[in-house]
Amino acid sequence: MWFCFVSGSERIRTGMTTSYCVVGSPIEHSLSPVLHAAAYKQLGLDIQYDKQEVVAGSLADFLDSRTYSGVSVTMPLKQEAFALADSHDKYSTATGVANTLFQAKGAWSAANTDVYGITQALATVTAPKQTLIIGSGATARSALVALSEKFPETAIAIISRNENNGQELVAFAESYGFTAGIKPANSESVLQANLVMSLVPAGSFTELWSEVAKVENPKTGTLFDVAYNPWPSKAALAWDSDRVISGIEMLIWQAIEQVQ
Repeated sequence: MWFCFVSGSERIRTGMTTSYCVVGSPIEHSLSPVLHAAAYKQLGLDIQYDKQEVVAGSLADFLDSRTYSGVSVTMPLKQEAFALADSHDKYSTATGVANTLFQAKGAWSAANTDVYGITQALATVTAPKQTLIIGSGATARSALVALSEKFPETAIAIISRNENNGQELVAFAESYGFTAGIKPANSESVLQANLVMSLVPAGSFTELWSEVAKVENPKTGTLFDVAYNPWPSKAALAWDSDRVISGIEMLIWQAIEQVQ
């Protein structure tokens, strides 16, 4: 999620319309167009923003065939976006992941605002002794960088369907000084953690959350679920606690960061 206001006042004076979009797959339920439209209207900027279905492996062709000044990038294109860019900001360099591409001097520049969004979404969370990360994709890398700044002493446990990706994420976590390891996808792994971060699309790990829901003991930790549509998610329903953070908070904080 991002906003770009370079030369915004000039566009207003000349009547030019700038176009941006969000890309990913699936993209149908993305709230980015709603948030962007509200922000641009509030700021008086003549900017169009839509959403485009772009599947993995086709981002380069999409960018070559369109005239967008910039794109927001969501699953499964964040690593692809990073690789396509000619320059990168601090957090995209740190993670190898970009959720923003924008034109700068005729070339694509990449940024990662996920790290900031996650950090702010966790603002009220007490420092966890153990953090469980469910998923091993692009968002998990951003989460680890955010955790390295906010909770550098936490131990990291990872649940991943893909063994190779899971081991790569363990190595990435260890490169930031964390103690990290793989855990089995069961309720015991989930309930041992003080902070559980579900960083996978809606509908993932349904059997795991069904198992967690059957556990009668109170869920004393905090759940952060990056999925926000539909809400409450299966994970949130299984948690059955007021200590649940929706991914919409991350989305909103990214917007605030980009407006600033």
